[in-house]
Amino acid sequence: MLAVRLLYKDENLIIIEKPVGMPSQSDPSGDVDAMTDASRLLREAGERDELWLVHRLDRTVGGLIAFARNKRSAAELSRLVSEGGMVKRYFAACHGIADEGEYRDLLFKDSATSKAYVVKTARRGAKEARLTALRLAESGENASLLSVELGTGRFHQIRAQMSARSHPLIGDKKYGSRDEHRRVPALFAYMLSFTVFGKKIRVSATPCTDEYPWNLFDAEIYKKAAGEENQI
Repeated sequence: MLAVRLLYKDENLIIIEKPVGMPSQSDPSGDVDAMTDASRLLREAGERDELWLVHRLDRTVGGLIAFARNKRSAAELSRLVSEGGMVKRYFAACHGIADEGEYRDLLFKDSATSKAYVVKTARRGAKEARLTALRLAESGENASLLSVELGTGRFHQIRAQMSARSHPLIGDKKYGSRDEHRRVPALFAYMLSFTVFGKKIRVSATPCTDEYPWNLFDAEIYKKAAGEENQI
């Protein structure tokens, strides 16, 4: 059974690691979601279990999510997210040897197909998408491991921008991967960093390095990138 892992807690917020396959919040599937499961952990610890969602991850993506524990922190965290004050970094394993540097595109979300597309010219609904990619490792000529920091938070942004450069994420069938060994995108939200109410918070995690395709790269690479330990 899927369950979240509590990595950080204070009076204003918690940060959890969401497993792949779990929705961030309640949805029509009726499956246990990350916010409900995080509330369970607080309740079992004898604490107030009410939480507010301030950002989310796709169901198919694992990694870190912050939840607010009161209305005041919900408003402040939401402001940080909207103004770019919450630094988010992802591990991304993609096909081929991807370029480093800033990726800047116009991204259009097609609601009919639930897919994002990079477009060359401005059009109604297209929004600027920015990210910075650092190549951490290569596996022959077949795959790269990237650390990706978001500059904007667009729908399927990393997936679409990588695909547009002919380096789709491994397992991301929707955006062009033909990998036969993984059914979901190789994307993991590994670091959140922000300052809220004068307190600097940095939390990190690593994916399961025994699993494909994370096992294509040395486990120490993930630990080095993740860096600092967390506190509860």
